[in-house]
Amino acid sequence: MNLTVDVLGAAELLKVHPKTVLDLINSGDIRAAKIGRAWVMLTKDVLDYIERKIVNETARRMRQPLRSPKARSQVAAT
Repeated sequence: MNLTVDVLGAAELLKVHPKTVLDLINSGDIRAAKIGRAWVMLTKDVLDYIERKIVNETARRMRQPLRSPKARSQVAAT
């Protein structure tokens, strides 16, 4: 895996539009540096962002009660 990615590479990793990556950079959610005309990010930082999102969203889902026994059995089956 490459040590660095540009906006398009980060967008591919995140499965989002490149504009979304620029928004994440501007908000400080993903660390980046502008080198010449290109934004450059460490691949590790992009993967760390993905991991934080997965951990936070999984924790949020685990705190929510299941709505019905049917929903519980569907979750267990997946």
